[in-house]
Amino acid sequence: MKKILIVDDLKSILMTLEAILQKEGYYVSACSNSIDALDRFSIEHFDLMITDAIMPAGANGYTLISTIRNGTRNKEIPIIMLTGKREKADIERALSVGANDYIVKPIDPDILVAKVKSILVQSESKKTSFAAAMVSAQATVTIKTEIATISESEIKFVTNYQLTPGQLYRFSSDFFQNFDIDTVNTRITECTKSETVANNFNITAQFIGLTDHELSKIRMWVRKKLSGV
Repeated sequence: MKKILIVDDLKSILMTLEAILQKEGYYVSACSNSIDALDRFSIEHFDLMITDAIMPAGANGYTLISTIRNGTRNKEIPIIMLTGKREKADIERALSVGANDYIVKPIDPDILVAKVKSILVQSESKKTSFAAAMVSAQATVTIKTEIATISESEIKFVTNYQLTPGQLYRFSSDFFQNFDIDTVNTRITECTKSETVANNFNITAQFIGLTDHELSKIRMWVRKKLSGV
C-alpha cells in the first residue's frame, strides 16, 4: 500500500484529502504544519507528499520542499503542492524548489487522483539515476509541436523532439488563447515513437497549476467540441 503524507493547516482540507485518497486505497498520514511534517518524514517512509504553500509554525510549504530536497533521507520523494495561490510566479517558485506538480484549490477529486496515480507510476518506473552536479543556468527549449487532443487534465501532441517522462516543460501556443492562457506548465507522462511518421513522437503531458477558471474554460471548450457546437 502506497503511503502519502498530507500537510495543510486547514482541518477541512486534510479531511477532504484523506477521504479522497483512502477511497483509492492509499495509506494517509496528516500533519497541520511543516515542522510536524519534517518530524514525521524523519522517522517514517512515504511514497508521496502533498503540501500546502502557506502554513503557520514558522515554515511554509516552499521551505518544507526545499529542506527535503536538500536532505539525505528520501529526498527524491515525489511532491505535489496543493494551494489556493494561483499566480504563475507561485507555480514557478514551487517548481524551482523541487515540487513535481502543482494543483490549485479548490480540490477537484478526479484531477487530484489522476495526478497522484500518474506521479506514483512515474516514480515506480524511475530507472537508476547517475551522479549529477548542481547547475545554476537558465535555458529555453523551443520545439515544433502539433496539438492532437486536450482535456482538463492533460494535452497530447506530436513533435519531432523526444521528451523525457517526468520532466517539466512550459509550452505556448495561440491555441491556448481559447482559455485566456498565454503559456502552460506541464509534466511529461508519456513519450512514444510515432508508428506513422518517421522521426516523430507522440507526447502526453499533464497540466500543472491551472486555476479553476482555466479548467472550466477547457472543460466547456471540450464539451462544445464533442457536441459539434
